Amino acid sequence: MEDCVGFKVLPVKVNENSKAIRHLFLKMHTTREKCAQKPEYQTLFVIGVPEFCNQKTMKHAFRRCGKVKSVYFHNEPTPIEPEVLPSKYFISKSIKGFKVAYVVFAHTSGLENALSLKCTESEPFMLSTQSAPITNIVQRWCENYNEIIVDEKELQSEIDTYMSEYDKTSAARIQTEKDTVDNEDEDGWKTVSKKGRNPGFARKEVIKNNIMKNEAKKKIKKTLKNFYRFQIKETKINQLMELRNKFDNDKSKIELLKQSRKFKPF
Repeated sequence: MEDCVGFKVLPVKVNENSKAIRHLFLKMHTTREKCAQKPEYQTLFVIGVPEFCNQKTMKHAFRRCGKVKSVYFHNEPTPIEPEVLPSKYFISKSIKGFKVAYVVFAHTSGLENALSLKCTESEPFMLSTQSAPITNIVQRWCENYNEIIVDEKELQSEIDTYMSEYDKTSAARIQTEKDTVDNEDEDGWKTVSKKGRNPGFARKEVIKNNIMKNEAKKKIKKTLKNFYRFQIKETKINQLMELRNKFDNDKSKIELLKQSRKFKPF
């Protein structure tokens, strides 16, 4: 295999009848943040995996290098742990287009064999095997369509189990809040919850602004305006001055419009 910016370039073909040659980029998975599911000296980091390659295909393709424990796919390189999908129906969106794969071998020898594969353009690496053949696009469309069809009973049972677990956890949380409220600890502190005789409000920006506006209105009502005679006189004079200034500004605007007018009949 050739080297390219620290990666081993592996030429691959879908099967023997295929004429197109693709390229996978391989290297050992090494990161600062350690992940238990992706051990450093047993994980092969693969870039440029086509969309039609699934976990079964990658497992059987790299089985010739050694026993493959697991395969994980991601949109981009990431050190985080792979997402465990507890549900069959409520899952995140599938990865579209080319993806990144982490092939975890059972032993370090599997990783060494994968990095030392001797494949060339004339003798490329075959992805499709007899145990895990890659189907054509029409068959994949049919498989995807069949996967979309939902079993109503199975879905309903999954929803019921989820809701029952949620009800149990919420009931346990409410009970712990009831047990801890108004109970003093060793230092004399009491735990205050949002539920009670006077429940609190949600700490949101909109609610905060509304409270501040109401407080400002209350302050305006409390302040006395024009209580003395001289204050009334001053406010009247100021209003007359404002009206006079406005009249002068409007007059000047009208003069400017007259001067800028092109059609002058008089």
